[in-house]
Amino acid sequence: MTHTLAPLRPLCLLGLCLAVAAAPAAASAAQRRPRRPDPARPQAQTPAGRRPQAQQVSAGILVRWQGTPGINRYRLQLATDEQFQDIVFDQAVEGRQHIVRGLPPGNYFWRVAAAAAETSPNYTPPQRVAVSGSSTVTEAPVAASTLFQPDEAAGWRTATGEVARLVPARLRQGPIIDLVGVGPDGRVFALDGVNGVSLWNARYNPAPGAQSSPVPAFAPVVLQTRPDAADIVVGTEGGVRALRGDTGREVWRARLEGRAASGAAADLNGDGAAEVVVVTAGPAKFYVLEGATGRVAAEQRLDAEAVGSPFALAPGAQRGVALSLGNNSVELRGADGQVLKSEKLEGEITTAPLVVPRGEMTVMVVGTDRGLVALSVPDLKVLGRIVAENDAARGALAAADVDKDGATEIVMVTRRGRVALVSTADGNVKWHAEGATDASSAAFADLNGDGTLDVIVPGGADFALGFSGRDGSLLMRVEEGGRPAEPSAAAPRSLVVAPTPAGQGLLVGSDPARVGLRAVGLPKGDGRASAN
Repeated sequence: MTHTLAPLRPLCLLGLCLAVAAAPAAASAAQRRPRRPDPARPQAQTPAGRRPQAQQVSAGILVRWQGTPGINRYRLQLATDEQFQDIVFDQAVEGRQHIVRGLPPGNYFWRVAAAAAETSPNYTPPQRVAVSGSSTVTEAPVAASTLFQPDEAAGWRTATGEVARLVPARLRQGPIIDLVGVGPDGRVFALDGVNGVSLWNARYNPAPGAQSSPVPAFAPVVLQTRPDAADIVVGTEGGVRALRGDTGREVWRARLEGRAASGAAADLNGDGAAEVVVVTAGPAKFYVLEGATGRVAAEQRLDAEAVGSPFALAPGAQRGVALSLGNNSVELRGADGQVLKSEKLEGEITTAPLVVPRGEMTVMVVGTDRGLVALSVPDLKVLGRIVAENDAARGALAAADVDKDGATEIVMVTRRGRVALVSTADGNVKWHAEGATDASSAAFADLNGDGTLDVIVPGGADFALGFSGRDGSLLMRVEEGGRPAEPSAAAPRSLVVAPTPAGQGLLVGSDPARVGLRAVGLPKGDGRASAN
């Protein structure tokens, strides 16, 4: 199925043609708005239980809705107008369906809201259904169920200041996933993932005397040196250091030429031990370090500075890392740092590469100032493009098997605040939405218990927005009471999902004002996926 955004421009991704371009906000909002059925036209039926729906049954209306996990009581309203000024039915009901009888023929609008204790202010969007006086069944699908309300009691807040990078990691023995953060001034800190309590902190400012860095902070690299815990590699003045995850104690340090810009960890030579890849800026160089000691095993000069972080290839036919470079080329490099393959692309590269499986193939996807480009691995042949007119991919691409069909989906966020879900199975843009105005990437969790991972992004003045993995409808809005940072001065935010021992995921990230970290509880059992 072809997905189009106006204005149209033909393209192909992974062998199938489609048309994708930037669209005015009003047009995108209209595309996402549920279509109201025309009483004169028969409507395609939607499988019961998958999406909310209304049916006319014996001069009444049968209403079904998806609901919110763990909530069985809802407030159902029907009115003769879309603004619900003339309400003809208003009642708390049990379950996720109800029959309203005794209504005269005519058009009605209905909506529901969760009412476990008191009614949530978040009703589903008004949906129209017609009562004709006959027994003909008419369906009125609703794009979103009641908005999921986060569990604030399971969350926490910290006054850490702005957090430039946040990484989940198993730092200690036991089931807890902790968090490692980096501030713009170079401070590195570790927090207990369950309650936000500080475990340790260390200050390694790459620019002594500066209050903040004008360049992105080095994202901590998780180095699995022990089966039950990890070390953390962080950027410091003159190179990188490895710190014990549980204490913050220094394990080793490596002096490198230039500023450590980004890194990754992987077993590049197949000896069973992880190496650390570090790319530097000023000068642009590529280093391979022994994970246990920090000894420089390989050093090569780059033709341009790296864009984003290196991406470690999964062990298989090809070991190594993928790089995006500022000269608009992508590379594959091996354990000795030598270039295995390189390809020049059209347009400016704006994201790090993301390498994902596609059936028996391996595909690299990279963001540009024109959209997305897909290439085969390891020969780096361009398979296709998704073009975004007057927009560009930004931050980091994210990937997950959203609908559990064995095929990976990719999430792209753009400079204009759009978020799009792209299928690698057929190259289609499954859906797109607005609102990710300060997002740098996406995280994943099943918000409504339907078995599909949903897409979560920062939302400007809102702490987070959650979009249905099925159709992009809004499932969750986590509001923020404070004043957001000025858009011109604020760095893009990212969120991570960290599981807890109780089986409840925590959504963690910087608050919109950039004064600290915030964590909110997600439904139990849904902390199994995180930002990629």
